[in-house]
Amino acid sequence: MADAVGLPDTTVWLWILRVVGAGIAMLIGWIIVGAANAKQISATMMGMMAIISNLLLVLCVVFGAIAVVMIFVKDAGWLYQRLYSHLSGAVTVALFSILPLCLLLMFFRATRTLGGIGLYLLTFFFGFSLWLYALMIAGSHGPGWVIGGLLACGVGVILSALIASAVWGQWSVAGGLLLAALLIWGARALGLAIAAKQMVKDEETQTDIT
Repeated sequence: MADAVGLPDTTVWLWILRVVGAGIAMLIGWIIVGAANAKQISATMMGMMAIISNLLLVLCVVFGAIAVVMIFVKDAGWLYQRLYSHLSGAVTVALFSILPLCLLLMFFRATRTLGGIGLYLLTFFFGFSLWLYALMIAGSHGPGWVIGGLLACGVGVILSALIASAVWGQWSVAGGLLLAALLIWGARALGLAIAAKQMVKDEETQTDIT
């Protein structure tokens, strides 16, 4: 399975995948059986969405600032070896475990809000991973591309990397950046919209009952 998802075929990764798989199975079973508990958890998380989102945003900014400093102190290659190579493994695990779980939860009415919230929060992780990858791409083309992207509210690094890749004829890289950005943006909007809509329906149902 490690080879199937592009991870090193080591005992550590094998056990990580086993633990993640077992955890997902247990979580699905628990949520399906306890529909009322799932709704209560969803309502609690929905109420804390602003706090959780701001916390994740702060973490992204902190680690992003460290990455920017290191790409100027060292280079893009150093950043890849020391940080992104480890992060890419976590992205693969999340892509094949947590993301399918969130999509599955959205199929059930009782857990639809929870799935939407999970998808929305997961986009912070995928978005930061894409941003870090774009930072390395921009840095490999010169510090000017990095500075230009940072001046565009920081997130412009992705656009800067996309333009730099297109200028240098790296169309596959540019296309991959664009596709990933659109998918993350779409998943973010979809998760938040589904969570908010289902929460309104649950509140209306609860009002009718009472």
